[in-house]
Amino acid sequence: MNLFLNAVTSNWVLILFDDKRKIIDKEIFSILLNESSKLVPIIDNFIKKNNLPYSDIDNIVVVNWPGSFTWVRTISLVVNTLSYTFENIKLTPIVYFDLFENFPIAKASSKRDLFVKKSKDDIIEIIKNEDFIKYIEENSIKEVFWENFDFNSLTKSNDWINYETVIWEIKFENKKQIEAYYLKKPSIS
Repeated sequence: MNLFLNAVTSNWVLILFDDKRKIIDKEIFSILLNESSKLVPIIDNFIKKNNLPYSDIDNIVVVNWPGSFTWVRTISLVVNTLSYTFENIKLTPIVYFDLFENFPIAKASSKRDLFVKKSKDDIIEIIKNEDFIKYIEENSIKEVFWENFDFNSLTKSNDWINYETVIWEIKFENKKQIEAYYLKKPSIS
């Protein structure tokens, strides 16, 4: 069995799927506050609900960035601990932008800027909100796939992620540990 975890979006997604990529169960959770204390119980309850011992999990596919500095570290710590505790569990990190088929994609980086990927082959950039809106207008873009930003009538939210397609396209990396990846320096105040 394989577990898919997306906890870098406002709606967390847990998916249990077998080796033939058939989805066994899927749950979406809306989390607003105190996320770090809720991640482990949510994963544990999902596993228990499916009567699955951790020893039956072969791989955890985890969306581990971009996100807040602290949250990316928390996600990495949780899945690394599971992999360390249960020797059979391997890890496959994926990027939020790999969840989409269409572009451009924007995800809030702060109140002032966004992580943006303009096309499938582009690098991920950090762009000021107003500069991205200007880019959209100048290029007559009618659709933006986004997370945590309001572009009014241009937008499609992360509800447009087709997790069935994502599951089929996963290339397992079978790592024992993943790193917390950051595009920006931490903002410690």
